[in-house]
Amino acid sequence: MTAVTITVLLLVIGGFIAFAIFLQLKEQARLEKLRKVTTLNNQLRQVRRYLDEMPPQYQPKDMRMWLFSRMIAIYDQLIELQPDPTLTRRRGHLAEEMAEFQTNTQKRRAKPMNDELLIIEVKRLFESFKSYLILSQKEKTIDQDVVYRYSKLLNFYHYKVNSDYHAYLARKAFLSGQMDTAIEMYKEALSQLTPIKESVEAQPAILKLKDLLQEIEDDLALQKAEEEMTKNMDSEDEGELDDEWSKFIEDSTFKTKKHF
Repeated sequence: MTAVTITVLLLVIGGFIAFAIFLQLKEQARLEKLRKVTTLNNQLRQVRRYLDEMPPQYQPKDMRMWLFSRMIAIYDQLIELQPDPTLTRRRGHLAEEMAEFQTNTQKRRAKPMNDELLIIEVKRLFESFKSYLILSQKEKTIDQDVVYRYSKLLNFYHYKVNSDYHAYLARKAFLSGQMDTAIEMYKEALSQLTPIKESVEAQPAILKLKDLLQEIEDDLALQKAEEEMTKNMDSEDEGELDDEWSKFIEDSTFKTKKHF
């Protein structure tokens, strides 16, 4: 085998190896791109779930705005990886939704916490959102101070959701005229906030519950006082009637004896 033949064979083998490496790198790049796309799509669904399923009373406006901004940023990354008119259209609709929410001054209607299974699901959302905040902090898509503030709020909401459930039961009992049950439920609602009663976030909720409880207790005390007063008046009336009847009997007896 001549030197030329050997050189040609080496070049062929080297070219084959280089081509195989090129194909392997290309496949790795394709798989990495697919992995990124899958991860971003999962994040889209996750953030959309926070936006749609987290009750409005546990989602301050700035928190919701941040979630909107995260979804738009994720759409931008997806469009850069795989340009798609559908993705572009969805991003546009999301931007409109965000702008509409930002300019809307009307307070969003609270979702009633009227079911224990709902409370469990909402608490799971809180825990999931906490994990997402930690991940976002690592990815530098949110400030540490904001993460701290949102984490404190989520800790407060973890207790408040139970308190709101008992407050709902108390309100329901009050509207049904079951005052004693309403008082019991409002006291339980306050009790649910005991672990965080010193926190700034809990103070307005505690004051509101105390005011509602005091109002019902005052109404109930007034109602009992009126019932007692009515009862006493009825007793006095009955006593007067008895006295008049006795006097009538005595007068009749005296006249009969005198006539006799």
